[in-house]
Amino acid sequence: MKNESNGENPRVKDLLEFNEIKSVFAKRKTQFLFQLPAVLLLIIVIFAGFFGIQNSNKSLATISIWVVWWSLLIISLALLGRAWCFMCPFGAAGDWVQRRTFYKRIGRAFSLNRRWPAKFRNLSLAAIFFLAITWADFQFNLVNSPMNTAYFIFVLLGLVVMVSIIFERRTFCRYVCPITGLIGLYSMFAPFELRAREKETCKTCKEKYCISGNEKGYPCPVFEYPGTMEKNTHCILCTECVKTCHRNNISFNLRPFAGDFLAITKTRMDEGLFVLMLLGVTIFQTLVMIRPWAGFTRDLMIYTGASYDSVRFILFITAAILPVLIYSIAVGISKLFNRKIVFKDLFTAYAYSIIPLGLMMHLSHNIRHLLEEGAGIISVLSDPFGYGWDLFGTSGYMPGPILGSNGILLIQWLLMFIGLGFSVSVGRNISRRMFRGNDSAYIPVLIFIFIFFVFNLWVLGQPIMHKH
Repeated sequence: MKNESNGENPRVKDLLEFNEIKSVFAKRKTQFLFQLPAVLLLIIVIFAGFFGIQNSNKSLATISIWVVWWSLLIISLALLGRAWCFMCPFGAAGDWVQRRTFYKRIGRAFSLNRRWPAKFRNLSLAAIFFLAITWADFQFNLVNSPMNTAYFIFVLLGLVVMVSIIFERRTFCRYVCPITGLIGLYSMFAPFELRAREKETCKTCKEKYCISGNEKGYPCPVFEYPGTMEKNTHCILCTECVKTCHRNNISFNLRPFAGDFLAITKTRMDEGLFVLMLLGVTIFQTLVMIRPWAGFTRDLMIYTGASYDSVRFILFITAAILPVLIYSIAVGISKLFNRKIVFKDLFTAYAYSIIPLGLMMHLSHNIRHLLEEGAGIISVLSDPFGYGWDLFGTSGYMPGPILGSNGILLIQWLLMFIGLGFSVSVGRNISRRMFRGNDSAYIPVLIFIFIFFVFNLWVLGQPIMHKH
């Protein structure tokens, strides 16, 4: 997607054309000024989890992380892409240990600088990590345990630091972080992108400081090369390339929503599988909260003689795998319209069309948490540790839902229809490209998308039993 400054795409506007914005991006202190408050808040959250009140409805640890932060993260992905990565306290901890400085450019990193094994340079470990944490939430009730939440954050911080000391740059963020796949794929929908202004300029550049670094900045922490980058999946918006590019060839574009899906030419099987797994897990997370779920699991326990944990684990794994199986059947039928197309190519290409719907499903799930439970943060901020403080005069505040159930459901349905619209539009474009204008080939995948759309509408309309 080309930059508006070249007059080739009037729908894209490079924000770095404004000197005020560019000067902020070019300063080494900028990222640190965003990271520092996030790190300090995380320290307070850990302290609240370990030493504060253990009532999840009154603990800063549980409400700030599982209700407010997680909901706002999903919203930010749709609107700002991977902006969270710019200020992420976990990434900051790894950087600060590895670089031995908060923001200055140093020559030699405090790291063994090992390269990540080639066979794991994909989303496989991140997917396993994501599933493990999601299951740990169900099994150990993370969202309702301030202590377990603090342990989880502390262990994750330790893992980040350990990986940073052993491996080069932000290996953890690229290949290990449990939400890197979710953040990366959902950020493709966002109306912002960091790209090279002119691909030809990158080709003729011999120095390529964006990937090797220079005195003004570090090489890309997540091993991206702006000259070939065409989607938001891995770029963490650290702006190091803005600092290092001596040809002024980096742009930060404002563009239409879902812009990545219209320009993408490189697809990956691991990303396609992650999309489908995420689709099933998102629905499962909502299913376990609706009232019919309790009766359904009880009946399964009676018929099978299995324990509740066993039944729930089997259903969880089924939810992660089932979309892959159904989708594979849909792609297989679609392939019949042109037997020369490789199944893997069709599988990965169509998978990206599911992302907008998956994002809106995830957003509709979390928007209910935020609107019904998010106001609880007001009283908690006055007494973050449950010690009887009243810092802002709101500790006695008894919050109610920000919006009623019918209003929330209306927003959820609206989001779902937006996701459906974008997914169908992207899917049709992919189908026309793959099958040279044959719209009929898209029908099996369209049915797959519509099945999950309708099922999720039904789930969202059920009475909810909140976990928090």
